Amino acid sequence: MNTDDEFTTANEFLARVTAALNACATDERVASDMPHRDNAENVARCARLALVSARTSAWWGVLARRAYHFPYAHGALLGKAAMNAQLTEHDRARFWRDCAADWQARAERRPTSDAAGALSNWAELGVSA
Repeated sequence: MNTDDEFTTANEFLARVTAALNACATDERVASDMPHRDNAENVARCARLALVSARTSAWWGVLARRAYHFPYAHGALLGKAAMNAQLTEHDRARFWRDCAADWQARAERRPTSDAAGALSNWAELGVSA
């Protein structure tokens, strides 16, 4: 997204980013409410949450890049906060991708990742480290 061409004022830009982040929050609530009773449902739910988190991270990144150029006194502070939010959502997206991969492995009766923790199915498959 080339935000410089699409918005003429910082307020228009902020309104667009706010709307996008609100839409992401709605999508996250919908994804969180997806059924997760079996492996396949868990894969779908985790994959959806990963996509929503990645999109949310991208929008925070858009805000972080532009905030430093705002004509406001606190642009740098907003930019730093947005950068932290971007990194947090990036980490959440990675978590949900890994979670989806582990549920997929369980569905296929393959060993899950070592990082799966409570999801680990190594014992039930007779796998040792």
